[in-house]
Amino acid sequence: MAERVRVDSEIGELEEVVVHSPGSEIEAMTPSTLEEVLYNDIVPLGIVADEHRKLKSLLERFATVRELATLLKESLLVPGALEELVEDIVRLYGLPGRREELLARSADALIRDLVGGLKQRKDTLSSFLSRQEFDLHPLPNLYFTRDSAMVFGRRVLVGAMAHRVRWLEAVLAGFIFRTHPALKPEGILLDRSREPDPALTLEGGDFQVLANDVIVVGVSERTTSGAVDELAERIGRDIAEPLHIFAVLLPRERATIHLDMIFTTVDVGAAVVYAPHILGGDRRAVVRIDVEPGGGRRIGRCDGLLEGLAEVGIPLSPILCGGRDPLTQQREQWMSGANLLAVAPGKVIGYACNEATFEELDRAGFTVRDAEVFLSGAESVGDHRKLAIGIEGVELARGGGGVRCMTMPVRRKPFDPRA
Repeated sequence: MAERVRVDSEIGELEEVVVHSPGSEIEAMTPSTLEEVLYNDIVPLGIVADEHRKLKSLLERFATVRELATLLKESLLVPGALEELVEDIVRLYGLPGRREELLARSADALIRDLVGGLKQRKDTLSSFLSRQEFDLHPLPNLYFTRDSAMVFGRRVLVGAMAHRVRWLEAVLAGFIFRTHPALKPEGILLDRSREPDPALTLEGGDFQVLANDVIVVGVSERTTSGAVDELAERIGRDIAEPLHIFAVLLPRERATIHLDMIFTTVDVGAAVVYAPHILGGDRRAVVRIDVEPGGGRRIGRCDGLLEGLAEVGIPLSPILCGGRDPLTQQREQWMSGANLLAVAPGKVIGYACNEATFEELDRAGFTVRDAEVFLSGAESVGDHRKLAIGIEGVELARGGGGVRCMTMPVRRKPFDPRA
């Protein structure tokens, strides 16, 4: 039987990926609700949707691209699935009075309510006077599909989201992986989406698989040390060979909400890094956790992330996000310059506006091209051995993430970066 899910590296050839095309949920934001929904600014839907459409078209040159809403609709057709999802939502959000109403919805109508927001019924004096507009808030962060679930090997980790406004994203992702016949994994390693715990949060932007026995995790404002401990324990029960986890202790700043805002691998032996946090004297502290089959662990500090990875056979040369000028480094890091998606070894996609980062990729031997040359058919991605593709994404970036954030790989070709 063909593998339904498999990811054992960040750079293996991409075969299948999940995205969500932004819709009306983006327009539910107002200046007074920006902070609540974790945005930096209001973004115009028309431009965001167009930028995302071009990204999706580019991804289709490399892989099968699945829309999250379509997967959700197909999952709802499985007998008993609708009832399971509604019960989870009613329990999690305390909405027993809306159970029958939600169960009576068509699949399309239910998805519209879950993604675009379920308006509060103003049928009592208390609800009429309430300033709360929604019983289920819209999901403007849903197009950052990376955070809600992670594939590791043939198993899945469901995101445990740090903020309540994103809880439902993980509930939907967990539902799809438990239910959809084409995406069922061999097992679910971790899933706290149905029982949120502020001490145990883990988001996909903080989770990177460098090899089948090497994971890098950011401990951040979105991912807790307790969740990493739980992950190490669960993995220990599941593995037959030792595994290494590198925990990078990130600053609790808006610019570094996730590890992939400062570090992503782009090829065998190469990673794009934000120098202040990965290199030099002020680099972030790193803790190495060696996990043994059965759950035994050894824990100790590393000199740095790149030094620790070299010790386990994954040496990486740094390519500088923002180039060598400290001011440009800060600006391009903020615009997700280090947040790149590898679609194959040495072939990556990022925001074209990060010009200094692309100049560094060029110096590292990557052919730099604008996405339009491939979308128009002027060139083929197969014409280049190493390739850095720039897409339009200024408005997408204002949502707070990059190309890696907007993609949830569910299947890559097996790849060993040490081979």
